[in-house]
Amino acid sequence: MASTRSILQLAAIFALALADYAAGFAPIMQPAAKNPVHINSHSRTAPSPRAYHTNLASSATAPPATLGVTKGDTKGANLLLTDLHISTGGGNQILRSINFRVDPKERWGIVGPNGCGKSTLLGAITGSVRIDDGDALVAPKVKVGYLKQTAVSGSTKTVREEAASEMEEINVAKKAMDRLETQIAGGDSSEKTLNDLANAQARFEDVGGWTQDQDVDQVLKGLGFQPSDSDRLCSDFSGGWQMRIALARLLLSQPDLLLLDEPSNHLDSSARDWLATYLSKYQGSILLVSHDVSLLTKSVNSIAEVSGQTLIQYVSCNYDKYLEEKEFRAKSALAEYERNMNEAARLQAYVDKWGASATKASSAQSRVKAIERMRQEGKLDPPPMGVTEKRWRPSLVLPDPPKGIGEELLVLKGADIGWSKEETPTLEDIDLTINRGMKLILRGSNGAGKSTLLAALRGKLLLLSGKRIENEQLRLGVFTQDLAQELDVSARAMDLVLDYARGGTTGDITISNQDARGVMGRLGLGDEKPLRKVGALSGGEKARVALSMFALKPSNLLLLDEPSNHLDVECIEALGDSLSSWGGKDGSVVVVSHDRAFCESVGFTHVGTVKDGFLVVEERGLNARDWDIYDIASTSGDASMNGASDILSPAVELTPEEKAEQDRKRKLAFNAPKRIKKIEDLIEQAEMKIAEYDEGMMKVGSDVEKLMEMTERKTKEEANVASLMEEWEMLEEVVAEMSE
Repeated sequence: MASTRSILQLAAIFALALADYAAGFAPIMQPAAKNPVHINSHSRTAPSPRAYHTNLASSATAPPATLGVTKGDTKGANLLLTDLHISTGGGNQILRSINFRVDPKERWGIVGPNGCGKSTLLGAITGSVRIDDGDALVAPKVKVGYLKQTAVSGSTKTVREEAASEMEEINVAKKAMDRLETQIAGGDSSEKTLNDLANAQARFEDVGGWTQDQDVDQVLKGLGFQPSDSDRLCSDFSGGWQMRIALARLLLSQPDLLLLDEPSNHLDSSARDWLATYLSKYQGSILLVSHDVSLLTKSVNSIAEVSGQTLIQYVSCNYDKYLEEKEFRAKSALAEYERNMNEAARLQAYVDKWGASATKASSAQSRVKAIERMRQEGKLDPPPMGVTEKRWRPSLVLPDPPKGIGEELLVLKGADIGWSKEETPTLEDIDLTINRGMKLILRGSNGAGKSTLLAALRGKLLLLSGKRIENEQLRLGVFTQDLAQELDVSARAMDLVLDYARGGTTGDITISNQDARGVMGRLGLGDEKPLRKVGALSGGEKARVALSMFALKPSNLLLLDEPSNHLDVECIEALGDSLSSWGGKDGSVVVVSHDRAFCESVGFTHVGTVKDGFLVVEERGLNARDWDIYDIASTSGDASMNGASDILSPAVELTPEEKAEQDRKRKLAFNAPKRIKKIEDLIEQAEMKIAEYDEGMMKVGSDVEKLMEMTERKTKEEANVASLMEEWEMLEEVVAEMSE
């Protein structure tokens, strides 16, 4: 009997241990919360975040549990985060003491460098990231919508059906109306059924049912779909287009709280502009994580920066005003801290001098109390790092290009390019020569074939007909928008970088771990991050790993397809700056990008337009008009031809002298903004000196020697100002000329 009891006790202990294990590793086994938030596409039920804190913390290897956001009293807000703390599975804190509220109709942009915790914050709200402590509350009647990263893969619906699938109120009302109409058609014409149908039709009208098709068409068109695409299956589209379908589905569901994580990554210029306008008029609340400055500037009315593991809020600030306010706050906080420290030092000096004096002991003691009061009030604490720290700027140094044999690095002759011989080629009869020193941007509407052309240049896509001719010394470097997503998530980041740099016929086995760490560190992957597995890195950090691979192996032809996707603003600037000064007469660049700021920083020598299956290359730099026509060309119908016909006309050959002059002006125009700012500062300094000389001349009176000396100095400064003004005017003219 005793033996049986012991066995039962052991079994009970084992069962309890197994239950604890299951609670930590299998979210599906957790009990449901009483009030789970309604989230589009993902309705989760889960307990309060604290419920499993101890269980999960006890196992360093346990993956984070899938927890839902709890509904509760948000004090009138749509979303309320209170004293939120989030850490990684290894215990490293990502976010701490987050207090944040999103009121109805507020549109917040969430900014910060890659890996700082922006997506983690959204994950805590949607329930995909475990919260260590604190509360994330959604108002009881608020519907939350977010963009699933799985897009619509596996969907068997048409584009229109998928896009409209989460217009819940309309779909429910339509089902009720259809059911009643079927019931009446079957012979039930009772007064109750007829009244129910009338009510159902009124409800369908109230929720916008009669304009549903029109609304769906409008959103799909805005995101770049053609009318004929609506009846095609989702499975016919690539991953980038499936993300657009998912975005359309989300926008049409009209959630009260819209969560967007880098929604513009797969959008062209027209779709980005349309999305920015759509979001700027959105009637619900928005949390937008994005590195797209243009999208942030147009679509949000407040900014929250993830910095120093906390959230710094800039209420009623667009992106430009946020930058100004951030600098102002940092200067003000440091100035106040300095004043307080000086005051404390003054009080302490008095105490040190008179503390032992019998007559002044009382006043010395009052100063001691004043210092202690300042300390208790936090006036002697340094300003929070999140307020004062300056955004670290990454840097990228590309290896010098190996010199090719002859001028031509890569040539396509009479090339028909497409993905299937059974279908009409995407591009026909393409003649393209990439010469040494050439920097070519490919532009055109989304789906025109820019990425297809790049795949053919890369050799990834075999030509349907024609020739692809490589220079014997061709060294290709490739960076694509999806490269970061294709990395082996189970490998360490540094191992991937080293394997790529050392491998292949052009690899360099002498590249050391320190070399890889140096490149990765300059891109913001310092400390232990190179040793992390890729799966543990954020999307932006994965992109930096891919960029590190790209930067370690010397190339003389760089092919970049939407390189700014998944990179933050600072990394994009570093890449643009690096490309602008790289290559000289030996290295060439071919870029597909919709990021205007990035494109304008590179300094292209040629512009290629892909349209209607053909390619026309012009020897010139980008100008402002290119972006206007680019957007026109992105729309359907005859409007795409307005003003665009001249772009597809044959390029005009320039003489060597004209080319040299254009190159000189292009370089001047590229560096002009920085030089103009410098000139303005120099003029201001010189004018201050002139004013000082005028004042000094008034004071010296009859001292002729000093008067002559000051007059001579003033004359030199005036001549300096005149010279600077002349240079300033010349640069302004060059900038205006090159932007026409």
